[in-house]
Amino acid sequence: MENNTIKDDGYFWWRDTPIPEGSVAPESAIAGVLTITTDGKISLELHGYLTSEEDLVPRLFNELGSACPDILGRLKNTSEYVLLSDVYNNGGRAAFGGISFEKYGATSCLIGAQEFPSDREEIQYDSLRIPLTGFEDWLCISSIDTIRTKRKLTSTYKTQKNIQYPLDDGSKLSIEFDLLGPYFGHSNSHSVKITEKIYLKYLTKDKQSSADMQKCFSSISDLFLVLTGSDFSMEWPFITIEGKKNTLRTYKLYFLRSRTSAAPPAHYSSWLIFPHIRENFGQIFQQWQKKRKDLGPGMSLYLGTRRGIQLYVEHRFVNLIWGLESLHRTLNKDAPPTKLEEKVQRIIAQIAATKDKRWLEGKLEHSAEPSLAERLVDCIKKLPLQIAPSEINTFCIECADRRNDISHFGGQRTPGSYDAFLQKIHSLNNALTYLYPAILLKECGFDDKLLNDVFTKGLMAGRIQRILQEVGLQLTSNQAK
Repeated sequence: MENNTIKDDGYFWWRDTPIPEGSVAPESAIAGVLTITTDGKISLELHGYLTSEEDLVPRLFNELGSACPDILGRLKNTSEYVLLSDVYNNGGRAAFGGISFEKYGATSCLIGAQEFPSDREEIQYDSLRIPLTGFEDWLCISSIDTIRTKRKLTSTYKTQKNIQYPLDDGSKLSIEFDLLGPYFGHSNSHSVKITEKIYLKYLTKDKQSSADMQKCFSSISDLFLVLTGSDFSMEWPFITIEGKKNTLRTYKLYFLRSRTSAAPPAHYSSWLIFPHIRENFGQIFQQWQKKRKDLGPGMSLYLGTRRGIQLYVEHRFVNLIWGLESLHRTLNKDAPPTKLEEKVQRIIAQIAATKDKRWLEGKLEHSAEPSLAERLVDCIKKLPLQIAPSEINTFCIECADRRNDISHFGGQRTPGSYDAFLQKIHSLNNALTYLYPAILLKECGFDDKLLNDVFTKGLMAGRIQRILQEVGLQLTSNQAK
């Protein structure tokens, strides 16, 4: 049975239908049920049909998934407003003499207490606000101070100042604080609940569509995944329209995404914590946004092994190696020709016959490229870690050989125990689990000393070093290069 985040009755209508003044909904609105599952699957079943009678039968017989206009709505239990975007036909029935109904799906849904703008253009939003619920221990900035004696318990909350990060493009990033607790004034009660709420707010310089805000949220989720080392899923974000006189229209954004059951990140099980990067978090954020686009598969292939996605050991390994190979190609696409490339060009230039020259160019097209092992070595040597070059070379040759075994032979190349082969791949995966994100963070401007400390002094340093030692990588110094 699906676990639903929202399941509520309401009235729904096409977005371009005007609402008479003083009315909750237009006369053409149809009652229905909106359902949103915990992973963001959005469905709407109407107790009737929005489609005009002459278009109803053709629409019902259209291919499922065909595009439809946006739908507005008003929920029964909360009176909140609803906007379904990227709507598609999901079936229905035209029962002449019976009850007809239509079903729709949508890729995104906005729900909020304020009415949506009445103009029919695509709505543009000013900011993205993400609750950091579950990340409190990793943030290490809680501010509820409690003292208990035999006769008295006192809790004190001192409002923290928001942490501001002005960004280079004129946008603003901030970490904001709020408190959920009793109403102002004196009260007596048998129980009291006080909760500090922490939000990440991204106020963009230029207004953006809800689809753009969704992409930004996904990118930020990926950043926190890398920073914490945890697959814990962020809560649904809010997007806002900032009007005149500091008036806000705030809507909760739902969309289909992969959510996990991973536990919230704890400071003792994270390879780095927020205090380590508090001062430079704004720079890291904007570099991450840029590199997320620039590095392409070099970043996405790593992220594809995370987010709680279950992969076979072999699949996870080849994705990590493909990602590092792509990363190396991207970072070196503008590198000057190597001596070997120049030599190949000299040889080709000596061929007089055009036909023979084209043949030789095809044969030698990739001859001057670095080997996979060489690419991996270049990537790992970027890290400010004191590991013997011979150990890095051996590790990278092992990774390249095992990748080639899987890619070209479907597994181990020579007869033997497949369990032992998988155990070796598993050990290589564990090492790459820390090396790969460290390389990405290095590209995003992480300080060398901080990265070195993560591997040598951090709360997880002992575990990381044992994993690296298992594949022959020995950290020989606590000092960054």
